[in-house]
Amino acid sequence: MRIADLAPVIAATWPPAAARAVGPFTIPEGAGGGQRVSAARLTDPQATDATEAEIDAALAALAETGQPPLVMVLDHQTALDDRLAARGLAVRDTTHALMTDSSALAAVPPPVSCFAVWPPLAIQTEIWAAGGIGPARLAVMARATGPRMSFFGRIDDRPAGTAFAAIHEGTAMLHALEILPQHRRKGLARIMMRAAGDWALSQGAARFATLVTGGNRPALGLYASLGFAAVGQYHYRSNDA
Repeated sequence: MRIADLAPVIAATWPPAAARAVGPFTIPEGAGGGQRVSAARLTDPQATDATEAEIDAALAALAETGQPPLVMVLDHQTALDDRLAARGLAVRDTTHALMTDSSALAAVPPPVSCFAVWPPLAIQTEIWAAGGIGPARLAVMARATGPRMSFFGRIDDRPAGTAFAAIHEGTAMLHALEILPQHRRKGLARIMMRAAGDWALSQGAARFATLVTGGNRPALGLYASLGFAAVGQYHYRSNDA
């Protein structure tokens, strides 16, 4: 699987409030849910380019929704990337797409360490809020239409972590993993990832994916140790990088 194949999973498991087609682009309305639900993108993830007029129309459509110029560019869309660079839109937040087999990841968590919960508990929303994941991103989770689940982690007999996962066409994707700072480096993220893999497997999802920004070295190390391998990457082009 390549990043182009994973793009529909990203869109379905972390959906915008609304979206419309403008030429070859999808223009989302992020409703404050962050870059992933606010960036214009080529509707066909296999496509590699657009005309200057089509880019003009896409950027104008973003402006109409009150959103800044922001375009998601997959790693093979080099022609589009060159056009955006020539317009002065700078790269921001290179993100790695990682994947493994759910069967290789899955493990039943130790007692009272991780619980699959839907809808999320109030304590989970507090943990997410502490990490900067507020109501707008919780609304993104609520919009996912496929199988979805949150995961509530405990360690040292205390609430300590939370995460969200959803499934699209046989692939589960983890989003918004957050461990409270005082409980990091205790192995909870590993337990929660394996619990999420176990849930995905129970739902018939053979593949498990996640997204990590290039600067998050600890997360990249964790996922590598769990058997995740890179399937590609993407970045954004924006005028306010």
